[in-house]
Amino acid sequence: MFRNVGASALVLTFVASFAVPATADSATQCLSGLGSDGKLQSGADAAKVADACLNAAGAGDMQALYRAGLVLEQGIGRPKDKAKAENWYRKAAGKGLVDAQLALGRLAEAEMKPDQALAWYGRAALKNNKPALQALQRLRVERPKAMWDAAEFTLEIDPSLGTDAQFAKSGSGIVIGSDLVLTNEHVVSGCTQMAVAPGLPARVLASDAGKDLAVIKTTIPLGSPVPFAPGKTLAPEMTLYTGGYPGIGSDAPTFVMTTGQLSTRKIGTDDAPDYWLLSNQINPGNSGGPLFDDSGRVVGVVAAELPVTGIVKKSAPKGAHEGMAVRSEWARAFLDQHHIAYTTAETGPVKDAAADMERHAAAATVLVECFEK
Repeated sequence: MFRNVGASALVLTFVASFAVPATADSATQCLSGLGSDGKLQSGADAAKVADACLNAAGAGDMQALYRAGLVLEQGIGRPKDKAKAENWYRKAAGKGLVDAQLALGRLAEAEMKPDQALAWYGRAALKNNKPALQALQRLRVERPKAMWDAAEFTLEIDPSLGTDAQFAKSGSGIVIGSDLVLTNEHVVSGCTQMAVAPGLPARVLASDAGKDLAVIKTTIPLGSPVPFAPGKTLAPEMTLYTGGYPGIGSDAPTFVMTTGQLSTRKIGTDDAPDYWLLSNQINPGNSGGPLFDDSGRVVGVVAAELPVTGIVKKSAPKGAHEGMAVRSEWARAFLDQHHIAYTTAETGPVKDAAADMERHAAAATVLVECFEK
């Protein structure tokens, strides 16, 4: 019995002593023959490089996992197979390889899966990958309605933010600096972890429960800040716009832009002068989003739906869900108090509201997620 055990040990030692160098040789041949940009090196044999990459990937080499994806996506020494390529990329991305995360974002976008593309670009952008950051900033403006699904997919591939069970609430926010978001205090209160979708960690920089305002700071830039209008008045006939991510009932939050004007309704509360009363339709999840004038400047921070009881019951349009927004003068005062920089503009960036406002609103508005761990 002892001799048999000894023989088995010798066999295992023999196999191990040859398997490791063979894998190392494959990884070396793979990395020297195929660049991270997917270009085969001059004079390299495509079939041999493909064999080496697939062999080393099978042994778990992180860089080879990514290059195995390149081999099968591009058909280097092997027939193209995007499904298998994606599988190798996912294994590399799971080990934290940024190139693989970027590749998965690119594949998902090409396959018309913007939610997955946003999520993968977000993971890579968090590791200072410039192409991923640029793609993320572009796609969040082009496909804002995919943002909730992107946030959900992000939790699947990177649960470090939290889980579905730890998700508490969501709201909206306004990009007032490249990495600064203005929102309502009630959107971020009670959160132990926050994120700007898709899964970009954020922290509270300043808050004021009395004014119901807060600023959160993200770990990467979101894009160009939207300017405030410098004045304190609004023309009653002006068309006003909101951007936000409301979720109604069992419906998931989705990007919505609304149009309206100053409401003719009245509310009998002491803080009414702090708010613009709007005819725009407002629903839960709109909180913290921007109120724009007709040239795209921020003139308020959407805070709540107008009440429909008491003295306003008779004047409330049935089913209209009119809203309230903290006036921009109070928002600017809050920012000044906390020494947070912002921009103002005499004329807003939107020249043709009918054609440009929705894209402008999508660029200026973010989905804010709150987790309680």
